[in-house]
Amino acid sequence: MNQELITYIVLGSHKRLKGLKLPTSNHCEEFLSSNFENKNTSETELNDLITNSKGSLIVLLPPSSLPNKPSREVLKKMSKIDISSWGWFEFNKNINSNIIQKFRKISAKVRSIPNLEQGIFFTKRLYFSVGGIGKLGESPFKEISKRFYSRFDPQKPLPALIIRTKNLDIY
Repeated sequence: MNQELITYIVLGSHKRLKGLKLPTSNHCEEFLSSNFENKNTSETELNDLITNSKGSLIVLLPPSSLPNKPSREVLKKMSKIDISSWGWFEFNKNINSNIIQKFRKISAKVRSIPNLEQGIFFTKRLYFSVGGIGKLGESPFKEISKRFYSRFDPQKPLPALIIRTKNLDIY
């Protein structure tokens, strides 16, 4: 069986992701960029991308970021188990130097809603059972996190993403 186990989707507009190079896909991992045309259709485009993806575990990432090797190994194991689950990544300790980042970190812990820079992962089965992504808005994972919470508690956060940019805007 030659099916990708994990699909990594880098969120961003076509303009934002124009010069971004993704890792090459292999038999375990599929790498896609969202390339949103505009803000009004981004939810539909993302839903179509997730629907047509080959992986059973979906990972939504901010622009210019990837999970580190230990996180990728944990994600592979989760996808092989094939149990509905979801979660996010820890904050990057190198970025948490200013007050705004510290506030976001506290906010994420209190509200239990991941920020864009943390990314989010979930099984495709769980995604369809809650009715899709919902609204992306300013906090792209707010709506879907609430939907997932109605079904399951999240996994323990995985180690922080490797982020190669300071601009984490999607558009």
